[in-house]
Amino acid sequence: MPSDCHRLKFPALVVDGSSARFFAGILDAEGRWLAKVEACKPALESLFESVNTALEMAELEIADLRAYLYSAGPGSVLGLRLCAMAIETWHRLEEKAPALFAFNSLELVAADLIDRSVVSQESLLVSDWKKEVWNGLRLHPRGWDSMEPFETSIVQNWTGPLYHLPARKGWQSAPANAIEVHYDPACLSRVFSRPGLLSGTNGVCLYESGLNTFKKWTAERHRLPST
Repeated sequence: MPSDCHRLKFPALVVDGSSARFFAGILDAEGRWLAKVEACKPALESLFESVNTALEMAELEIADLRAYLYSAGPGSVLGLRLCAMAIETWHRLEEKAPALFAFNSLELVAADLIDRSVVSQESLLVSDWKKEVWNGLRLHPRGWDSMEPFETSIVQNWTGPLYHLPARKGWQSAPANAIEVHYDPACLSRVFSRPGLLSGTNGVCLYESGLNTFKKWTAERHRLPST
């Protein structure tokens, strides 16, 4: 799968609210972090403060940014939607709007494992989706297949290396034979140019678990059901 990173311009703001620890950072054209902030609290408590801190550390204004890189999921629904809301707002306020690029949190872990030569044979990387079903990626030494749902029976009977990315809130325990992996958005500086990791989007698009598609996020007002 080709990468859209050739269209990426810098400085680029990275926001990731998919996990229990919120991440914000700013990348330069050399793939170096001009600033990075990892908060101990999720996006609801940390998003705006962390982004402001990253901009101050990089000595930039939000108008200086040329691109937004964001996690589309899977992960914390609230965190992902809060980031989507913030990015859509910043994006629309700029006269010359920065480009938008999505990355999949499970594919970011895959890219990190492959970049560090951890994957030497066909492997499986999973994260919790719902009871008896996992989000999964088949990994190879040079890349990965499209994400797909895996039933628990398939995961339990997998005979090759099995990696597990813990979710903030899970429906089920980790597979007994799985190796737990750590989610580190800061590795994006090493792997952002890997084919298939970044996807250019016209609006903020969040991953819809269980389907191999991205869905454009739209803000909707919560309404009480009519009686």
